[in-house]
Amino acid sequence: MSEIIDESGNDKQGLIFEIISARISDELTERKHVIYTLQVRFISGSDDLSPSLMANIIFPKKVLLGNFDNELISTRSTGFESLLKHISMESRLRTSNALRRFLQEVELNNAKELLARNENIIAYPILENSFKLLNKVFTDRSPAVLLALCRLLACTMSIPEMPNSLKWADLLLHRYEGVSDSDLLELYMPLLQTCAKVWWQNGRNKDDLEQRISHLKKQGIKVKEDVSLMETVGEVEKKIFPEAV
Repeated sequence: MSEIIDESGNDKQGLIFEIISARISDELTERKHVIYTLQVRFISGSDDLSPSLMANIIFPKKVLLGNFDNELISTRSTGFESLLKHISMESRLRTSNALRRFLQEVELNNAKELLARNENIIAYPILENSFKLLNKVFTDRSPAVLLALCRLLACTMSIPEMPNSLKWADLLLHRYEGVSDSDLLELYMPLLQTCAKVWWQNGRNKDDLEQRISHLKKQGIKVKEDVSLMETVGEVEKKIFPEAV
């Protein structure tokens, strides 16, 4: 997937889902199943899927025999692609929690397990790919996208000499300028502290960020010195998406 970071904040009207391949799993340790490769592209220019918006969608039913027949796989691929195209055209479906879970749940859980074992270098590309995918589907300042980006920055900071920390820090600071969600704002103080560290590590003057932190403290914003950005992401995620716990 090509990287597209849209800062317009507009609805993702150029969103395209395509099933580009389907193959039968050859992993001996797993139950035999079909793996579909989904490509999500974005061309510039409610909590769950609503039944009423899905009324006209016909998807091939499950069968007891012949699940791995090439013709059936091809039919299912076409039906799956039609379903996703329909979702991309309906804003309520495209912003649903069901689609968010479909796009990232397995990979995110895998990344969390890796982070828990301090295997951050392996977790990083998974988190980066997840962010880029969510960034194509949802708005730039949606909770799912901002949480993914904060977790990505936090992971980056834990990897010595990782070159992308400044890029993600700058992007997050820019996006947080337009955030008003009270839950997401809980991340702002640890985000500023993390970004100040990133700027210092990259030889950039961090006085402006420290002034912002000082100003927030004077306003009564509490600073949890012993809580990292990664930990705060987990706490905020539980509030916004409790089913993700």
